[in-house]
Amino acid sequence: MTFILIVSAFVLDHSRLEGIMKLTRRELIKAASVSVGASASTLVLATGRDKQKQDFCFDFHCHPGMFPRRDLVGAGADAVAKTVSEMVVGQLSGAFFATVSDALILELGPTGPRATRAFEPGEAFVDFKRQRARFMSITERQDVVFATDAAQAAVKPGKVLAYFACEGGDFIEQKLDRIDQVYADGVRSIQLVHYVQNNLGDMQTGESVYDGLSNIGRRVVKQMNQLGMLIDVAHSSFKTAQDAAELSSEPLLLSHSHLQWGEYRHPRLLTKDHAKLIAQTGGVIGMWPSGIGNTDFDNFLDNTARLVELVGVDHVGLGTDMDGNFKPVFSRYLQMPNWRRGLMEKGFSDVEVSKIIGGNAQRLLTQVLR
Repeated sequence: MTFILIVSAFVLDHSRLEGIMKLTRRELIKAASVSVGASASTLVLATGRDKQKQDFCFDFHCHPGMFPRRDLVGAGADAVAKTVSEMVVGQLSGAFFATVSDALILELGPTGPRATRAFEPGEAFVDFKRQRARFMSITERQDVVFATDAAQAAVKPGKVLAYFACEGGDFIEQKLDRIDQVYADGVRSIQLVHYVQNNLGDMQTGESVYDGLSNIGRRVVKQMNQLGMLIDVAHSSFKTAQDAAELSSEPLLLSHSHLQWGEYRHPRLLTKDHAKLIAQTGGVIGMWPSGIGNTDFDNFLDNTARLVELVGVDHVGLGTDMDGNFKPVFSRYLQMPNWRRGLMEKGFSDVEVSKIIGGNAQRLLTQVLR
């Protein structure tokens, strides 16, 4: 069986590479499995099986190189290129590249992100346009395909499908026509709320203002259904997600979170009822490899298994929050082979692994997008 070695030039010199090439197949596999939670920059091994069977692999939520930042020049621009290149090497088929709608007014406070001020009228929509321009510049790369419909949700070797998403509907304000405008701009998923209280509904990390979805939030859900957009209820309170589930004619997406467990009761994590609610709509929860509730990569795999046991294998995917996450235990797309291999080592079958790493995402995209 053929082995492909992906080696960081600054980590392995020529003599060490010669030593690796002399290892037996068993020794290579052992070497590849060492510290799956550690930085994948040292060594990633993809077997011939990985090469021959490229399952659809999808990330529900990422910010490559933190492209929404206003100051993305120099090293920041290089970070975008680095992350996108690692998507290809890690055999990621596609992802939702997400803007951050409240980025202009966020700061990191003692208990997490918080607003520094309120938006001026129209300000968030102007900033959406700025972030979209940055996203479109990424899609000009030869290894990136700007994706907008269900038919594109398939493996394209050597390329990454870039679906466009918005983290937070702050830019909508009271103007529903903006949903049509961002749809025309290529947006196919809107996460209703983020860290700044907007007028669509309540969020997990704030006090209740609307007792769930607001009146305008309800209209947004209906309009997104009509257009064929994925409704993302990550960061939404349980009551907001309940209201969306009752109103929506399509499955919901919860792009990045995971279950509360043990002593981990952070408000960004999900209760069992919250997770079951998403599954009951036919939707999918993207496993979030944040340092919130994940102690290391192996624990992240255990948390994935815990979620699958609760909601079923058809309702779990991946939402890395790449390049925008808090102390992530899955920090580079070079770890994608570790993700697949780790799930198999936890006892999941080939079919189950294929669903978790991207099959469920492919189903959701096919069902909801036009």
